[in-house]
Amino acid sequence: MRIQTLGPQATDSYAAAEQYNQQHFQGRAEIQGQSSFEAILRHLDRDTGDYLIMPAAFKSTSLDASWGDIHYALSAQMTLVDCFITQLDPLVVVQRITAKNRLGYTHAATAQLLQRTVNMVTVQTAPSKVVAYQLYVKNQAAYVLTNLKNVTLTSTEQIIKQLTPAMVWCVYQIN
Repeated sequence: MRIQTLGPQATDSYAAAEQYNQQHFQGRAEIQGQSSFEAILRHLDRDTGDYLIMPAAFKSTSLDASWGDIHYALSAQMTLVDCFITQLDPLVVVQRITAKNRLGYTHAATAQLLQRTVNMVTVQTAPSKVVAYQLYVKNQAAYVLTNLKNVTLTSTEQIIKQLTPAMVWCVYQIN
């Protein structure tokens, strides 16, 4: 038995899948962390019988869809079988004080949160908050909203906001 979710292992989704696996399958399921939820949703036909764990906060710019849109649109291809709640790893908004731009990176699900936290930011979305942090570092962006565990602060950066929200996770069986 397999559980499909967002990878890599550093994502909140992967941690939620690990927790569900331990609690419901005694650790016997194989967790497959994919590069994006979109990659999973576009290939449901190859994963028949697998489970999919995704957050109720799911949002996709490339699919122009939220969790509710996906839940209804794909109801013939996947069945909601369970839900559970976890605390997310702390989320932080990091500012690069020396940045010469107003660019900010995050996942699509947290893009509005970043816009509400930072005035006049140009938000670029990434498939995960892990990838958002990598892009922030690579492109010397001004801001990133990611998990605290992903961050290595330098002397030119500061955390301007920290949150510790809970998340509702939806467990589907792929038909």
